[in-house]
Amino acid sequence: MIAKDDLRYPPISRPTDDGGSWYTTHPVTAQELIALMDRSGVDRTVIVQPIQVYGSDNSYLADSCAAHAERLWGIGVVDIDDADVSCAALRRLVSDSWLAGVRLNLARDSGTIDPRCHPLLECADELGVPVLLRVTPGQLPQLPGLLKGFPGVEMVLDHCGFVEFDEGSGGGGAAPLFEVGAHDNLYVKVSTMNLDGAGGSVDPALLVRDLGRCFGADHLVWGSDFPHTHDRDHAQLVGFGREMARMLPGDGAADFLGRTAAGLWGPRDEASTGR
Repeated sequence: MIAKDDLRYPPISRPTDDGGSWYTTHPVTAQELIALMDRSGVDRTVIVQPIQVYGSDNSYLADSCAAHAERLWGIGVVDIDDADVSCAALRRLVSDSWLAGVRLNLARDSGTIDPRCHPLLECADELGVPVLLRVTPGQLPQLPGLLKGFPGVEMVLDHCGFVEFDEGSGGGGAAPLFEVGAHDNLYVKVSTMNLDGAGGSVDPALLVRDLGRCFGADHLVWGSDFPHTHDRDHAQLVGFGREMARMLPGDGAADFLGRTAAGLWGPRDEASTGR
């Protein structure tokens, strides 16, 4: 979500902006998003802080989720550079801003996961909030160790770890993701951008089915990536997500499209599964 009031919610300085970025060409406010949700038949949405726009200033996200608590659940961002400051920021996000989770951007140039995230994971464990992890494909081999080191933290892998699905799930660029395997505290966020990246000969619904077989259909969450993805309107993206869930067995489609997300980020008394 992008605010119209740049004075109240100033974006971070981006000297390289050319005016063609999604947040300038296709900004969507909280009110506009809710109107689109109504048209698309979506009751609730999990909103992720746009790092490119506001960095770790979660003010607009927090204010929007507070004003529309029945419709929007927010995932804020904290930096990992200073553990004490970041842990204090995480506590404020959960206790004062009532955000439902935190996103850690660990996708650095190094192929290793920065250990400075450990105090934040400890803090998330204490607060009982899930962590959305942004990592690179090269960091995926270290993910099992992180999961085992913090078994009480529910971790959601953002955008499938940014692997390439051009060869489907049989190998190629997707192999590091499937090699991670299932873990009780691991969930995988499958975004429109991931499914759009599948090769032309690959049915994206088959890819979702294979991800469900690997990680558990109840450990997948769908993300529209809207408005970052804006080549289709909101209703079409929602329809695409529903179509991609068609091969998941049993209640897998309901889990993929919302029930698992509600269990992770929704209010405890409304979630169908506990945190």
